[in-house]
Amino acid sequence: MKSELNIAGSSGTELPMNAFVIASPAHIARLDGAIGNSRASKLNTIALASGDPVPFSVMDQAEMLVLEIDPESEASLARMEQVRRARPNLPLLAAVENADLRLVRALLRQGVSDVVALPFDFDELFTQVIDAAATSSQSGTMDRLAPMATMVHAVGGMGATSVLTHLAAAIADDGGCGSRVCLIDLDLQFGEVAVQMGLTPQNSVLDLLEAGERLDGDLIRDTAVQTKYGHYIIAAPSQITPLEDVDVDRLLRMLTLARREYDYVLLDLPVNWTNWSLSAALACSEMLILTDQSIGGLRQTKRCLDLFDMMDVPRENLQLIVNRAEKKMFQSIGVHEVADTLHRNVSATIAKDKAGLESAQDQGVLLGEINKKAPFVRDVARLAEQMCQRHGGQA
Repeated sequence: MKSELNIAGSSGTELPMNAFVIASPAHIARLDGAIGNSRASKLNTIALASGDPVPFSVMDQAEMLVLEIDPESEASLARMEQVRRARPNLPLLAAVENADLRLVRALLRQGVSDVVALPFDFDELFTQVIDAAATSSQSGTMDRLAPMATMVHAVGGMGATSVLTHLAAAIADDGGCGSRVCLIDLDLQFGEVAVQMGLTPQNSVLDLLEAGERLDGDLIRDTAVQTKYGHYIIAAPSQITPLEDVDVDRLLRMLTLARREYDYVLLDLPVNWTNWSLSAALACSEMLILTDQSIGGLRQTKRCLDLFDMMDVPRENLQLIVNRAEKKMFQSIGVHEVADTLHRNVSATIAKDKAGLESAQDQGVLLGEINKKAPFVRDVARLAEQMCQRHGGQA
């Protein structure tokens, strides 16, 4: 039976996690009716026959799962096992009709957090979900997604890839967000991350996007290449790939899996906006808006900021970064003027170091390997420290 997804609104009680309830249509209809106007934020209901497999999108997004189990159905029991294999740390509540003590004990031995009675009683269900979340959080088994950030550059040649390659190493070195940092190059036509790192990976992000149902954490790890600086990269394809060929659902699933495998994920996106690149940006914990001190750069940056305002992106998720910052006495547009022009606070500045960066990239190394005291290196390290302070608690 085709799934029917209802995402509860935000009025009423708030759940602390993204919880999914999967049960047969009759039970879901009853539950939706009981929720009524007191819908709990982040409670998602999906109508599925008891033996139908759990959709990949749910498996990737869920932080808590309430799953109907029919103990007389092999398909239903296999579905539960599918979830346990794919998400061993996912808090799982089994929804069962007329469960006796023997069945409850058997389900608990198989890793189920709790057993919920069918038909659903909303108040009882809500209490059990909250209790299971608290228990999982205290035991450290709550399966959380790592922070993910991208650097938005309104025009080409802004230096985003150079900043990102150094930023990935700096975040890993800082350690405040964990040491396993992965930079994914989604610039499918002109990606330069691997080139700048002096690497020639055999596999690319395109292999992940084309993997279909084979895509899992193992494939993510096999595709990623560890740099000598400790962080990982997933390279862009070596051949130009049409931007319109990217499937949004597959991309978002790949990013979700990457956020489970690593402590911090960074994305290098193409300059031109497409449905999929915008979806990837909106999925990020924060966006670093890269600009310079030129009139043209500021004009295009303002257009990007207007787009995100239109998409209702919270302003606290946007960090304005001035790249190639210069502080000459007669600089026509200073950092303060950038903030005034864009009506945003500047979160960080990164010093201009064109000659040093070009020399390092020609050698396939980071600038710090040539000049550890370069202002560019210092500024990127400071930006990494700021990001880890904002997200270190999620690692």
